[in-house]
Amino acid sequence: MRPYVLCAAALFVVALVIAGPTRADDKKPDDKKPAADDKEYTIKAPSILPKGKSIKVTEKTTRKEAVKFGDVNMNKEKKVRFVYVEKTLDADEKENKRKKFSRAYEEAKEVEGDESTKLPYHGRTVIAESSDDKWELSAEGKPALESDDMAVKELAERINQSERRQEALYPKKAVAVGGKWTMDSKEVAKLFEGPGLKVDAGTIKGEGKLLKVYKKGDKQWGTIEYAITFEASIQVFKGIKGELKATVDQPLDGSPTGAKASSRIKLSGKGDLEFNCMKINYDISADVSTEGEFAEAK
Repeated sequence: MRPYVLCAAALFVVALVIAGPTRADDKKPDDKKPAADDKEYTIKAPSILPKGKSIKVTEKTTRKEAVKFGDVNMNKEKKVRFVYVEKTLDADEKENKRKKFSRAYEEAKEVEGDESTKLPYHGRTVIAESSDDKWELSAEGKPALESDDMAVKELAERINQSERRQEALYPKKAVAVGGKWTMDSKEVAKLFEGPGLKVDAGTIKGEGKLLKVYKKGDKQWGTIEYAITFEASIQVFKGIKGELKATVDQPLDGSPTGAKASSRIKLSGKGDLEFNCMKINYDISADVSTEGEFAEAK
């Protein structure tokens, strides 16, 4: 299994807030005061980052993979860290869509064991431009980004998934603290799709819950919890079971004023494959944890 296939299903969690945050609050968690339990709140998906505005993103991901294919066993643990400033260069704010943006990467590294590797766009500015509902990437200066490079492919998938509309994850009606809602399985399936990953929409069970609400400055914020289970195929591997849990802190009105998100997704499956006229058994698993923080770039 290729890394960008394994992590694709977890990417949408970061996308929940990456489209809109611009400023984080300095208050500690203890300063958050829960609101009255009987009041209901409307929760909106984040709006786009307006043209000319910038955010600084810090994101950490840990991936653990285990693959058994016949007599062959492969185990891997990799950590990835990104720090970058993202700026919207062009947008259609009426349609709530961005057309072009840049990411100036201060850091883009992978760590596996004792070895640290800088990704091809580490220390560079990447330009993402929308074309036929797909984001095309380029880089300022030379050398050009190699589209066939595995790390560049993964970045392209991350960006294409992070820019998808997230309304399917939010409640259609106002909810009280502790209130839950069920997500539309077909719409959620679209958020999971990635190279080699095919989610069975009929198996998706997704639920959101408003854990608490609190004030940050003049904004009403909330902590939202997500729990989603599904079945999928990854390339030739069938019957993969997935479980995702995530927590997001954001303004309830969807305004771009800062955010924080964390997620953990587990994938596992076993079965048999026909290979050279022989049946070979496989047993695969992946555990992907991601944390992201978003703040205004000065």
